[in-house]
Amino acid sequence: MSPTKQSNAGFTLVELLVVMVVIGIMGSMITVAVQGVTQSARASRTRTIIGLIDSVIQEKYDSYKYRSLPVDIPATFFAANATGSTLSFEILGTEAARVRLNMIRDLQRMEMPDRYSDFQGAPALIYGAANPVMVDTADIDGDGDTTEIIGTRKTKASRVPFQLSWYLGSTPSLAQAYQQRVSGTATNEFQSAECLYLILATSYSAGTPAIDAIPTSNIGDIDGDGMFEILDGWGYPIGFIRWPVGYDDPNGVIDVTTPDEFDLFRSDFYYTISPTPTPSSTAVLPAVNVNAGTTPAPWAMRPLIISPGEDGEYGITFDPINASGTSFPAYDYASSTWAWPRDAANMGAEESQGRGTSAYPWVDPYLRRFIAANDVGVLNRTSATYATDTERRLPGEELTGQFNEVLADNITNFSLQVTQ
Repeated sequence: MSPTKQSNAGFTLVELLVVMVVIGIMGSMITVAVQGVTQSARASRTRTIIGLIDSVIQEKYDSYKYRSLPVDIPATFFAANATGSTLSFEILGTEAARVRLNMIRDLQRMEMPDRYSDFQGAPALIYGAANPVMVDTADIDGDGDTTEIIGTRKTKASRVPFQLSWYLGSTPSLAQAYQQRVSGTATNEFQSAECLYLILATSYSAGTPAIDAIPTSNIGDIDGDGMFEILDGWGYPIGFIRWPVGYDDPNGVIDVTTPDEFDLFRSDFYYTISPTPTPSSTAVLPAVNVNAGTTPAPWAMRPLIISPGEDGEYGITFDPINASGTSFPAYDYASSTWAWPRDAANMGAEESQGRGTSAYPWVDPYLRRFIAANDVGVLNRTSATYATDTERRLPGEELTGQFNEVLADNITNFSLQVTQ
């Protein structure tokens, strides 16, 4: 009888290892594919949310072009001079336009805030008292007879300060609503995103609250300060900069050759001096475009809405940074430190006629006084020495240089305008 033959059927260790490797590779491929789909879905969700926000913000921003403002221009003043003739004072048209421009900018500051200092505390000085403007003793009747007129419109020496009231009496209602909604524990960490939430929570779109268009899953309080932020597809706060004066727009939506659309009559003080000087500590008049190395006239800016993307890093500054690297998260556009300087270098001949000694608050979106005080000679951030030029940064400006890879996955309302 022959011995029983033992069966050797089964898997070797090598075969098991090969199968495990193949399964691992296939699992990795599936994981990568799923992650890719997930990231695409998050990016798509983010674009949708930013598009919704942008439609509300742009409509609100454009509305200031037609905003009715409570400017109290007094009737022409008549008084008898030594000969019994009538003396007439006339508010200059350019001055009335400048009053309106300043009010628009200040209302934008308080009603479309990107920081708490924009609406907290007392309103700007322009809302607290009448302000002197330049008036002219012009020949109103046009007969050329100067017996009743002192000087002519072309004679700047005949212009005198005159009280023009543009007093609202209190903080605008929207700013008051923001103040009531801010918690006592609010911090500055994500204040731009929290201000963006406040704007949408007090705005309407198609007859319904604008915030209702944002999914509840994309509203949260990341820093736990009691203030909500609108979140992107990755759960990061969507940032907001009303006047992104330092933003280097890679999509070309911002055209610095297009003049400020709220200044139709060119009443910004930039236009009072010809030729305009280059920036210096005494002449801060040009609106400096740090990304192109030029000093153009005040250009048309659009509010920036930005998601940091998948990496959670914005790569830009939301606050001004001075030449020493100090950030100013609580800076105030209405502060005298940031306001337009009252001197001959920035007001021209008007300053010598009483402008320089008067209280004339000026809200400047272009931060020209800040630029003048911090490395004024550095204009071109795209130069070869970009990294060592200066530590100074303007709102919206890149933090680490022109070729910052962190910016690559950012999603902005500007990029959406290009794709649309």
